[in-house]
Amino acid sequence: MKIGTLTLPLWYNYGGIIQAYALQRILADLGHEASLIDFHHPIPSSLQLLRNKMVRGVKKYLFQNGNAVIYPDYHQRKIISKHTLEFIKKEIQPITDKVYSYDELKKIETDFEAFIVGSDQVWRPNYTPNIRNYFLDFTDKTKIAYAASLGTDVWQYSDDQHEICKSLIQKFRAVSVREKSALSICKDKFGVEAIQVLDPTMLLTQNDYLKLCEKYDTPQNTGNLFTYILDESDRNKEIVNRVSRVLNLKAFRVMPKPFDEHFRKDDAAYVFPPLTQWLKAFDDAEFIVADSFHGCVFAIIFNKPFIAIGNKVRGLTRFQSLLEMFNLSDRLILSPDDLSEYLINTPIDWSSVNAILDTNKNNSLEFLKTNLE
Repeated sequence: MKIGTLTLPLWYNYGGIIQAYALQRILADLGHEASLIDFHHPIPSSLQLLRNKMVRGVKKYLFQNGNAVIYPDYHQRKIISKHTLEFIKKEIQPITDKVYSYDELKKIETDFEAFIVGSDQVWRPNYTPNIRNYFLDFTDKTKIAYAASLGTDVWQYSDDQHEICKSLIQKFRAVSVREKSALSICKDKFGVEAIQVLDPTMLLTQNDYLKLCEKYDTPQNTGNLFTYILDESDRNKEIVNRVSRVLNLKAFRVMPKPFDEHFRKDDAAYVFPPLTQWLKAFDDAEFIVADSFHGCVFAIIFNKPFIAIGNKVRGLTRFQSLLEMFNLSDRLILSPDDLSEYLINTPIDWSSVNAILDTNKNNSLEFLKTNLE
């Protein structure tokens, strides 16, 4: 079957890229012709870029203590995503030409027999170019949601979005979600029954990812405490330092210099390292500290002890649901006060974790097989 997969726009988010790669790999293994729909926010005009630059200036003035977060614009994203875009180009194939609108989605709709939306936070309205498109409003063909995530258990839809998306989701052949909290939301808000499945990255194996690293001759990282921290803060630094001291491990990162107003296009420090360097970090590490959902996922895949740092603003339900599934809820902390030497040194029962992973992997694959017949 020819399937179009739709996920959030791919740039430099390691987790977002690798889950898209994994889903496409799995669909191919199941005998389907899957293509990633390369959907993006519209390219901003020169006037919009100028307006964004002015907003940055205002933020810099108002938040002179450094609390303002500055995001790269379209052209800057292309520069800092050099390596990750190369991975997408080479490894997530086939992929459509870039698509920016409903009309362009309608044009490519004839190329496919079915569509899958997912995984990642595809049903979080403020993360998408257009939330209706992520409920596949552009087609009447077979529609499936695989491990779709709302990102949070807090309802974020406007009344209009709710009405439209509720109507659209009821036309799906099958709905699966990533977080347990989304099951009740689908039933209570959208009027559909959903099942919980694994993030697509967990349908592949540690060996699959190591083969990718070998393919690109990925060098070993320097250090043995991998810290995948998206929110740089004094709180998170304290947690990392404490784990490092207790275990006598050397912390290392696979991240660029945080984007700021000093960005220069010729400064390689701002460029995200290759995705395989990030994957290799999970193999090189003896312990992992992460405030990222996919950081926790890959710690589990690679059977590495870890601490998960929760962030209420980003949404805790993603962490809670994942860790609860594997009986690892105690690995989630919210502050340095929650971190003890006992927790750091407590071993994880990987035989039990892997048994749970195998069971859920079989159920997740069965969901795809059954609904793509």
